Parts: sequence; C-alpha cells; structure tokens
Amino acid sequence: MKKIISVFLALVMVLSLAVMGYASEEKELRFNSDGTFKIMQINDTQDVGKRVNKKMIEFIEAALDKEEPDLVVFVGDQLSDVYPFGKAEDMKKALENILVPLKERDIPFLMTLGNHDYDHFEKFSLEEQAAVYTSFENCYASTDGNDPFTYNVPVKTADGENIAFNIYMMDTHAYAETGGYAGVNETQVQWYKDTSAALKAQNGANVVPSMLFQHIPPKEIYSLLKVCKYNEEGAVYTKYDKSWYKLDETKAQGQLGEAPCSEDFDNITGQYEAWVECGDIMGAFFAHDHVNTFVGTTDEGIVMGYNGGTGFRTYGSGSERSVRIFEYKEDEVENYETRLLTYSELTGKSFKVTINDIFTPSLLTHVMRVVYFLFGWIID
Repeated sequence: MKKIISVFLALVMVLSLAVMGYASEEKELRFNSDGTFKIMQINDTQDVGKRVNKKMIEFIEAALDKEEPDLVVFVGDQLSDVYPFGKAEDMKKALENILVPLKERDIPFLMTLGNHDYDHFEKFSLEEQAAVYTSFENCYASTDGNDPFTYNVPVKTADGENIAFNIYMMDTHAYAETGGYAGVNETQVQWYKDTSAALKAQNGANVVPSMLFQHIPPKEIYSLLKVCKYNEEGAVYTKYDKSWYKLDETKAQGQLGEAPCSEDFDNITGQYEAWVECGDIMGAFFAHDHVNTFVGTTDEGIVMGYNGGTGFRTYGSGSERSVRIFEYKEDEVENYETRLLTYSELTGKSFKVTINDIFTPSLLTHVMRVVYFLFGWIID
C-alpha cells in the first residue's frame, strides 16, 4: 500500500510540475508562427472610475479590434490628476475600466507608472495599484525586476528557443528634490545595467536588442530639438532654460506641440549615458507630453519618441488622440516599424479640441509669444 501511495504521489508531483511548466510557457511572450509581433502603446488615459469617459473606452476597444496587438504597454498616468473625492475603490475601478477590454480579448499587457499615478498614493498605494494589475491573468509584468513597475520581459522567438528582443518598463516617479520631474533613480540605472549585462551573457556575448517604455523622457530628448527664435514656425517655449525650441528635422519627424517636460535638467540620473554604454536600446518611447508625437534618432544612434495622449478627460490634440503601434519581424527586430493610430483615423470623426484641450502646457508658449512680440527686444 505504501508503494502504491508513493507512486501515486510521484505521479501527482510530475503532473503538477508539467502543469506548472505549461502555465509558465503560456505566460511567455513569443513571436507568432508567421514571424511577426505587434505592440500597442497606451498612455495618459487619466480617467476616473464610475464616470469613465466612454469615448476613450470606445477608442481603446476599436483600436484593439483593428490592430489585434500581441501586447499592450500602459506607459503611465492611468489615474487622473484631478480626483478630489476619489476613494480607493474608485481608482481601482478606473484601472479596471482600461484593463477589462484587454481581458475580454485575452491580450497580454505590461504597465508602469506616471507622475499622476503618485498623486493619490495616500488613498491608493502603489502596492494596491500593483495588486489590481497583477490580479488580471493577462498581466505579464515580471516580479523579478527592480520594483513592481521597473522590470524587463523578454519576447521569445516563435519556437521559444531564444530571446528575439527584450522590453524594459521603467518607473520615472513624480517630482525631483531639485524641482521639476524626477525621472529614474540610481538604483534603477544600476539594475538596468546589470540586467543588460546578464542578457548579453545569456546571448553569447551579444547585446539583446531592447525596447524601453517610460512615462517621463530623459533630458536628452532635447537633443532632437534645436534652439530657435520665438517667431519661427513650430517654436515652443520651455521654462526649464527659458529658451525657444523647434524640431530638428535632420534628426526627428512628427509633431512638437509642447516643450518636453523631461526629467529636471539639474537632476543627473545618468540614464541616457547608461543606454549608450550598454548599447542595447533600439527604441525608447515616452508619454507625459500629450501633444508630442515626434520620433527621432540621437547622435549616439538611439531612437526616442512619443505617443500622444490616449485619454479624453485630460488635454490632448482634439481628435488626434492616439495609440502608437510597433511592428516587428523575428529575423530583423531592429528594423521595426512604428506608427500612430488616431481617434479620427479610426472613427472618421474629427474635431479640433475638447474642453480639456483649452488649458494645456502649450498655453505657456502662446503667452510667451505675445510677451516676446512686445518686449523681445528687451529680453534678447
């Protein structure tokens, strides 16, 4: 009898391990059998719970149905900044509003935080936010990262034998002690370096091409712009160094609608320098500045760019609110293609602004243009 019980228990253990192994495989991100993989970036939904903006949900659902992405990355500010009477259950509902459409379609997702996700952490802690995301079975966020919102997830080849490319999700926090936005911290930068080195060692001493998504861009985003006069076409004003910039069209294309609100100029994170040192970042994409959609390549060969805002309860570019699509081929992942999918393109509906679009960060540019027109000869 003891032998029978032992054999039975052994079989149970083997079957359990097999099931666990199968579940682990199910959680892996892999290229499709045709050698393709598609990512959709969504950010700055900034909505509330029970009174969610239905237009935004319809936009997300229509985009998912049209593109059928293999992965969605939420790149911060999933919660509203203006939520004076919001309770924890309301904020939980706000997250569920944007996650349920993915669950219904069985689409995997990753997530990180934006500055406004920190606005209400006393009512709805970061741990509680993480618990909501990970309660969804289609959440593929790694638990082995630097923190719940700073981690990496590899995308395997279709056969599952190798890593085709890697994805970093980075939490850029809220505000810096020096003023402005914090960006990443020293611990995160070291974790990134260590992870990059480990992936390289695993890949036969060859760097693993990687995509990086985070809410707030590093200050080097300004290397894609050039200083200009206030009255030049496309000029925007930044309070960071009280200068006028426009897009450097030799480096970048797309829309510069507002001065980038990057990590604070005086807050030295060393993040960009780490990217250059490790040599694995084939694309770094951001959110935060809702009316910026440009993409460019720095002098060091790193592609950086934006998706515009996706939400309608916060400011944006009218019916040009967007999600960003990334399409990869297994045999040439570094030659990926990226494009915007806008609300107007998807629905055929067009409008210039919503009431939320009136008071935007770009308002500073309009005010300063008048100031410079009147007093520019003194300022200069």
